Amino acid sequence: MMRKIPPVIWAALIGIAAFLYYTGGGAIVSPTSTDWLMRGDFGQHFLGWNFFRHTPLLQFPPGANWKYGETLGSSIVFTDSTPLFAFLFKPFTALLPEPFQYIGIWLALTVMLQGVFAYKLLSLFSADRLTVLLATAFFVVAPPLWWRIFLESDALSAHWLILAALYLYFNDQLRRRAWLVLLCVASLTHAYLLAMVLAIWVADVLQRGLKKQISCGALAVHGLVVAACLALSMWLAGYFMLHDGLSTPVGGYFRMSLLGLIDAGSWWSSILPELPRSGGEYEGLSYLGSGMLALLAIVLAALLISKKRRATLTWRWWTLLPLLAAALILTLQALTAFIGWGTHDILVYHLPSVLERFFGVFRVAGRMFWPVFYLIYIAVFCVAFKLIGRKWLPCLLGALLLLQLVDGNEATQNIRKGLRDYQWTSPLQSDFWKHLPKNYHRIAIVMPSAYAYDYFPIALFASEHDLSINHGYFARMDKNKLLALQQQTSEMVFGGNYDPHTLYVFHEDPLSVAFWEQAKRSAQPGDFLGAFDGYRVLAPGWKDCRECQQLHFAAPPVQPSPPLQYTLGTAIDFRSGGNAAPYLAGGWVGPEVWGSWTNTYLAAMRLGISGTIPAELTLEVSGHSYVPPEHPRQTIQVAVNGQHVGELRYTAKDNQSVQSLRIPTELVAKNHGELLIIFSIAEPISPLQVRESTDMRTLGLGAVSMTIR
Repeated sequence: MMRKIPPVIWAALIGIAAFLYYTGGGAIVSPTSTDWLMRGDFGQHFLGWNFFRHTPLLQFPPGANWKYGETLGSSIVFTDSTPLFAFLFKPFTALLPEPFQYIGIWLALTVMLQGVFAYKLLSLFSADRLTVLLATAFFVVAPPLWWRIFLESDALSAHWLILAALYLYFNDQLRRRAWLVLLCVASLTHAYLLAMVLAIWVADVLQRGLKKQISCGALAVHGLVVAACLALSMWLAGYFMLHDGLSTPVGGYFRMSLLGLIDAGSWWSSILPELPRSGGEYEGLSYLGSGMLALLAIVLAALLISKKRRATLTWRWWTLLPLLAAALILTLQALTAFIGWGTHDILVYHLPSVLERFFGVFRVAGRMFWPVFYLIYIAVFCVAFKLIGRKWLPCLLGALLLLQLVDGNEATQNIRKGLRDYQWTSPLQSDFWKHLPKNYHRIAIVMPSAYAYDYFPIALFASEHDLSINHGYFARMDKNKLLALQQQTSEMVFGGNYDPHTLYVFHEDPLSVAFWEQAKRSAQPGDFLGAFDGYRVLAPGWKDCRECQQLHFAAPPVQPSPPLQYTLGTAIDFRSGGNAAPYLAGGWVGPEVWGSWTNTYLAAMRLGISGTIPAELTLEVSGHSYVPPEHPRQTIQVAVNGQHVGELRYTAKDNQSVQSLRIPTELVAKNHGELLIIFSIAEPISPLQVRESTDMRTLGLGAVSMTIR
């Protein structure tokens, strides 16, 4: 009976068994099971789909997802929502239940295909089915695969794409159609995986040319066809909708450690000791597993001991060299220009600016080692197939597989708990949300930011009620568009120019609270202001809306809370023991001996001018900016009461300075003597990103003192 079942089916079953084992039964496959997704990156990916399913079926490009983020959003690609499945299920939206998720189905398929392509790949090097199936099991329990799933990276968990690329590489001939399909599927899965598969494809094209298996003309035609098809599939998915913000160099922050192959992290081994790590090295986890490490040791010992068996190994250099070159480049990218581990840098070098911008697109560099990781697996098994007798190898692989599973049991339990036991209840329990009148077509967050504060419940509500929202969380965002939206939002709140069809929501962070206080001043008599479930809302025209009048919600007092009064000419001291704290309205970190840093894209001050306001006001800012060699310039936009009044400019050569900006008196007079000063930092930098220190704060303006005269 067993012999009648194709071995590739057994390989798929091994993948399914691993999925059931790690997920605690596979309940996450249920399309209506969504509680486990209501968090972190899973939430981001689900939201992308939940908005996308209600976009027009015929739109250009098809992957556009404008309702999620509006001017900040772009496409299904930049919410990492696996465009391949989004396109597959979208035509059937009317037939699908609410809610509906395909992430669980994708993860099950991913692990199953991991088994299938691992088997197909290993079968190129051994005809022993049992041995190959046991080796396949190591691929489906590989720590990097399940670490990605635990980190809520469902699209990035499609490591089977890498195995499929390696399978095509080791085939006897260039399989052009298969490569074309694989590259397009990779582009509709995730950009990082596309880059890895592309690297293997380039190596394959090179090896076919070196072996003279195909003419230069045919290779050129193949390359042009691949380029055209990739460009089309990427356009369909919406890759090209974002024109800025793709490249964000972060130094060695997300690097892979030199000890990555033996660094088991906190969970993956009870045998190996905990190794030091820093910053984002967790992203480059490439732990081989205790069973694989043991097999590697055995294989190396066999190579050293048995000359006779070692002689049976043959090295096809024309096959290996292009792939080894690609592996070297991917490894260097994963290690970054700050090679080391933990807080130790062994070698630091500088890349040309062009290369830095290119590699900055793939800023989480540690991931780029995955193809090399699987090449190590393949190499170890290939040597084991040759050097260890067929009689003993299945028993050895079975024992080592059991060792790896037992040793990684803590990781298994944590993955299982995270996927199976997570529960979520929306904080939006008030009847206000359940009966929001239909004349409100969109939600605007005040103030939108790059890293949203508690964005998820409101964004989920918008997606469930077919509302657009101006905010969200995206893998990439155009910072210039963000700055423009922030300026527009500020001008709107101070001008009171609220859209009658938009519900405005204010979070609880200090800057949002400052804008809420201003909204109390600028709201019209017919507007409704209230607070529900921890969110403050402004509903324009509520009192003039018949449907709204049928809903009775108690409105809080609209009298704004006055800011701290400020005497003109008094220095606001940002140093330890200074007087700045009562004036700060978000975006600042605690004072130091020299002054205070901003720690986000926006920082604000709120104050009231006491006494007579002179004909002209001047803001003097004494301070500097964080301008490391990698980022030698910083420009900080300054707005007062919603109006841009100038910018502060800093360079590495001219950093410490006192700069002055004129504040039009009418801005203060119109706002009853109150000032909300906002500093917009387009590119705040962390010292850890440029490996200057372990400081993770994103720094922009370093204020020593400010004075308004």
